[in-house]
Amino acid sequence: MATTPNLDDYLSSLGFDPDVTYTVPENPADAALMGVNAFVREHSPEDDPASIGVIHITGPSVKGHTAPLKAVGTFLSALQDGVDAIGASIQGIMTSAGALPFSVTGRTQLSMVASPMPGSVVIQVAPTLDRMSDLYPEGKDQSLFDLEDEIGARPLADLAFDEFTSLIKDLNVDGPDKTDFLDRLTDHGPRVASTMKAFCDSVDKGALDVDFEWEEPGRPPETSRLTHETAKHASVVIQNANIDSETIHIVGKILTVTMSQKDKLRVLTDSEQEITLSIGTISAADVVTLHPGDQVDIEAERRVSRRPGGRSYEKLIGISLQKLPGLQE
Repeated sequence: MATTPNLDDYLSSLGFDPDVTYTVPENPADAALMGVNAFVREHSPEDDPASIGVIHITGPSVKGHTAPLKAVGTFLSALQDGVDAIGASIQGIMTSAGALPFSVTGRTQLSMVASPMPGSVVIQVAPTLDRMSDLYPEGKDQSLFDLEDEIGARPLADLAFDEFTSLIKDLNVDGPDKTDFLDRLTDHGPRVASTMKAFCDSVDKGALDVDFEWEEPGRPPETSRLTHETAKHASVVIQNANIDSETIHIVGKILTVTMSQKDKLRVLTDSEQEITLSIGTISAADVVTLHPGDQVDIEAERRVSRRPGGRSYEKLIGISLQKLPGLQE
């Protein structure tokens, strides 16, 4: 006959010390996600990928450890599209039309291993392309220096999922108008906005509550949470923002060039209008030769979005630059 173990003996067998003070996360969801992560790692193969993501799905649609296949499938497809679009934005691909090149999707593709837990569904994802192949496509022995140590290089999948997680965080900490979230989304352009709306729709219509964790070697895990209620509101906010972009040309005189984390150009146009734009994908070789007074023709992307009350947000991002010969001062 089975007997109930003594509680003190059971806790002792787990390594519990009554004389030690233990800290726990303030948010119960964080504690749950930590437990989920430990579970996944325990049941994963020994040759874990370098970076790993854990997606913990709960919510009204989850019964026991099952969830509707269509809801989860739509959610995962939207997640991959979002990571692909953000990766493209990071790589300077700003157009909203057409398929993304394999040079992006081959680096942002995620692979999945799923494991059930009672009351939830746990999905493990990892970059399909291994870390070294992304950072050193020609082989590390062909590189002149260690890209990670010298310039802090990171695989595109890590950069994209990290930014994806940050956008989800903005949805939870931002006000009802989601101003900071929309500003950040506008910076990424209409393709990312469209995929983020589709992702929020998949969470809302699937009645899913989702916890994310992404862990990259040498960095603390990044966590975020999105409920189906927040996703429903976010989808409406994104749609109403009507994020769009167009390609324009700016012809004028260089006033200042700022090379920093927030690099930018300041230009006085031929119509005497002062314009500030980020350097974007303009070649560094073209930028370093610029001097105040140089006449230039800049191809740029103009990204705009609407805000409640009729306000608008606009950002200009450089695409390419050409000096106009014979007009430099």
